[in-house]
Amino acid sequence: MAVAEREFLESLDDLSGKIAIVTGGAAGLGLQTTKYLAQRNCIVYVASRNREKSLRGIAEAEATLSDPHGAIKFHHLDLSTVDGARWSAEEFKKLEDRLDIVVANGGVSMLAQNELSQDGYERMFATNHLGHFVFVTTLLGLLKQTSRLYSEARIVVTSSIGYRTATGLDYSTLTQARPGDGESVWDLVPSFVRYGNSKLANIYFTIELDRRLREDGYTSIYCNSCHPGIAGATNLGREGIKVWGGAWVESVIGLLMKPLNTVEDASKTQTYLAASAQIPQQDVHGQYWAPVLSWTQRYLGCRAEQLTELARDEEKQKQLWSFSERAMETSRDTRIKREHD
Repeated sequence: MAVAEREFLESLDDLSGKIAIVTGGAAGLGLQTTKYLAQRNCIVYVASRNREKSLRGIAEAEATLSDPHGAIKFHHLDLSTVDGARWSAEEFKKLEDRLDIVVANGGVSMLAQNELSQDGYERMFATNHLGHFVFVTTLLGLLKQTSRLYSEARIVVTSSIGYRTATGLDYSTLTQARPGDGESVWDLVPSFVRYGNSKLANIYFTIELDRRLREDGYTSIYCNSCHPGIAGATNLGREGIKVWGGAWVESVIGLLMKPLNTVEDASKTQTYLAASAQIPQQDVHGQYWAPVLSWTQRYLGCRAEQLTELARDEEKQKQLWSFSERAMETSRDTRIKREHD
């Protein structure tokens, strides 16, 4: 039997006094996750690039609360650049002295590789992985402090079943633009693969981060990733779809998405990982979870799933971590040089 909304909310902890950040929290799964956390008395920062859109989403979320005063706040975050992600995390540390939950939900898909990010990386990798790597690792000191003072903290990284389309991270091609990419509908397939690679990177990051934290003795910071489900009523991929052959492609994909999960059901797995008492009780670390769905695509619960051999590769997890650290250093060195010139 499908899980009712009240039943799901009651399965979550009372989050009174806790502070969360939801990236990409202005719409779609991020906004619904924000609603769930706030309905369990959490203070939630919607971390997003678009202030106007975020404030509309916050107003919608506040309408679901009996006492919305200051429960949901906007925090500027641009995941597409290393400096933007770092700046956002540093600014947040000036605002709060604790951080209990980070839901790294924001992301993009279906982008062509005809141009690179500001830092010179394939744009889905830059936003979906690198921006979150910078943002979360810059916040680690605050998360560690919270886990010491208040018993635990959580990091949830929204991946996707799309990681199964990944061919593996080729670091040489991540820094190469492909002139003309996106001009043909046939470019859709390599775009799906690149998206899958960025979602594979999400999994690598989560597992390696959890491993490093536990090695350092922070066993009460629970890092997990998930496939949320596939919700048709979100904006993920809309920007890119318009490039790949126009409105007819968008219409076809829209029709295919209609019978899939509701936004509410597709938000439940990541919310469960962020807020259920079962996570520390079952010592859930470095796992990849997915929803259990009925034949009508309704949410029945969620559980850990076995990853592919490629996703379990420890050497590749470490390699991505090293690459991401170097990207941060390169960005910092470039910024310092620019400031001195």
